[in-house]
Amino acid sequence: MIRDQLIYGLSRLAALARQKDWQTGEGAGLTPTQGDALRLLAGRPEGLRLKDLAAQLSVRSSTASDAVSALASKHLVERRPDPDHGRAIRVSLTPEGCALLGQLPDGFADIVGLLSDGNAENLHSIVVQTIAQMQRAGRIAPQRMCLTCRYFVSDASLAEPGEHFCRLIKAPLRPSDLRLNCPEHEEASSSA
Repeated sequence: MIRDQLIYGLSRLAALARQKDWQTGEGAGLTPTQGDALRLLAGRPEGLRLKDLAAQLSVRSSTASDAVSALASKHLVERRPDPDHGRAIRVSLTPEGCALLGQLPDGFADIVGLLSDGNAENLHSIVVQTIAQMQRAGRIAPQRMCLTCRYFVSDASLAEPGEHFCRLIKAPLRPSDLRLNCPEHEEASSSA
């Protein structure tokens, strides 16, 4: 019973957030998928390959390609050859795309804004663990998250349980400090 209610509640929140994305994007002529693409490209000056953008958006390559074409026609993204792969292209934000992104709040912003600090921390922890489990199972595209970063040291390997450590910034990380989208992320080797 509780799982059914949770499924229903999460679907209602997701629908509300998507409706907000439609409303905020409407003035700029953006669909929610186009807004999501802009958000994903933020903080990635090197851009993303089209296939990686599709995977991150959890859409088909054709859908990602259509979104990129629409964004490029509005001069919000640019396509350029991928220096690492001759036939691939990379998509990155233009200055106009960056400026517009600053005016597009995420649909979940209002929902998360209603949470107390304690509830936000609890939900953050649940989301981090759930995404990590889904990533390990191959059900979500790899995220730039602390738990999969080569700089991350789990609290299980430290003397002080409850705090992790980041070797990049040389500082302890509380569970609430863990990032899901870190620009400095470097994938940990699978042998580590």
